Amino acid sequence: MIYSASYILSMSKINLIVVLMVFLVAFFIASAAYASELNRNADSKLTASTPENPAIVKDEIVIAKENGSRVQWRHIVLKGNNTEIGMALGQIAQRDYGVKSLQKYDDPIYGKARQEYMKSNCPPLVERMAGIARAYGLSEDNDAFDTTTLPYDAGSLACSMIYFPPETMISGNALVSRNTEWYLVPVDVYLNLSDNATGNAAASRDFIMEIYPDEGYSTIAISMNDLNSVTDGLNSEGLGISMLEDISFLPGQTLPAGARDSGVNNLQIARLILETCRTVEEAKIAFLNNKLFFTGMASHYMVYDNLGNSTIVEWNETNGSVIFTDGSPAKPSIMTNHPIYLYTGYSLETLPREANLIPYNDPYDSFRRYITLSNLTSTTNSQNGRFTEVQAADALSAVSPNTVIAAEGAMRPLPINTIYHVLTDLTNGSMKVKFYLMNGPKDPVTGKNTSVFSPYVTFKLDRSIGR
Repeated sequence: MIYSASYILSMSKINLIVVLMVFLVAFFIASAAYASELNRNADSKLTASTPENPAIVKDEIVIAKENGSRVQWRHIVLKGNNTEIGMALGQIAQRDYGVKSLQKYDDPIYGKARQEYMKSNCPPLVERMAGIARAYGLSEDNDAFDTTTLPYDAGSLACSMIYFPPETMISGNALVSRNTEWYLVPVDVYLNLSDNATGNAAASRDFIMEIYPDEGYSTIAISMNDLNSVTDGLNSEGLGISMLEDISFLPGQTLPAGARDSGVNNLQIARLILETCRTVEEAKIAFLNNKLFFTGMASHYMVYDNLGNSTIVEWNETNGSVIFTDGSPAKPSIMTNHPIYLYTGYSLETLPREANLIPYNDPYDSFRRYITLSNLTSTTNSQNGRFTEVQAADALSAVSPNTVIAAEGAMRPLPINTIYHVLTDLTNGSMKVKFYLMNGPKDPVTGKNTSVFSPYVTFKLDRSIGR
């Protein structure tokens, strides 16, 4: 069913910010050149595959860019062996997202290293890579082109989330409430290189994907920018993960694919976790044992399960070590866009407001959002320490932006919106999603911009398929 708008009723520390902006300009210019390369790389001799792959159970638009809607959402369901699923991903990338070629490694040695790495750390994804290679007319042992990733629109993830363990919910179900926000403009507008906003905006072509492989865990996930990535998702074992931007960490400049990197990038690690891990402890070990590299801005993650276990995964800016901040099964865990581990010793009243992370009093201040969510999930706002699904959703609505800011690397003031809100139920394996469509009229009382969203749409993992 397609939803569209016609169906909806309703600087003392300024130097670091400068450095961050310069870095992001360089990265996104490189990414823009990379995206252009995807469409014109004649050396790869890649052609779209036919016939239709039987692994594609469903590939349909559920939210269309029409009647004023600014985003498109696809619901994709894939089932089969991992090679068939990989081939299906490659075909969908070509047909629906215009990814006509893959990025080359700077030298085949990097491709060989990547193949060996994936064989050792994630065998199911090696088979997925073989299928992607087939879709692009390459040999399965190809080491010239990067078959681990299928990026199509550049962007990042400025967001907020809460994990509610089972004993904090009236329903008794483990629940995640999460907003994803970004600037709905093309990358060159984001970098102030152009006023031409006619191209595909970052985060404007998004998807909900279910994968049922013959090996590995079944998954349902939401993501954008790369068909092989996960932003929010859960697997058939009741384990879930969310990726948010970490605004404090400035990694080295790396392209989304190809180049000189091995290991997995920050868009891929969440997919690896869901495909291979059953528990939060297994996910911790996977984070420690994998070589992770960041593309653009850094990320941090929350991993959680249907039993009340959770942890926030972050990296020390100085030495690169992995740090886990475990949640309590007796209270909600909150994450926004600043590093949580640095501030665990502070109360809400003494929590620093770091100007080098986001300018003080910025309307999208990560600390301000964290404090707001903490207050809304305090015991004084609960029913004997428990919350309803409506309260979980309303808490994120309180920090949902529809404003104009120059933060998160933007080179000039731009409108930022909540792209979607999702309620992920770890107990029943569902994701209930509300999709942003367009801006609405200004609120006559507050004078603030409003947003028009679709009704919530529920997608549920079929746990009878797979392991």
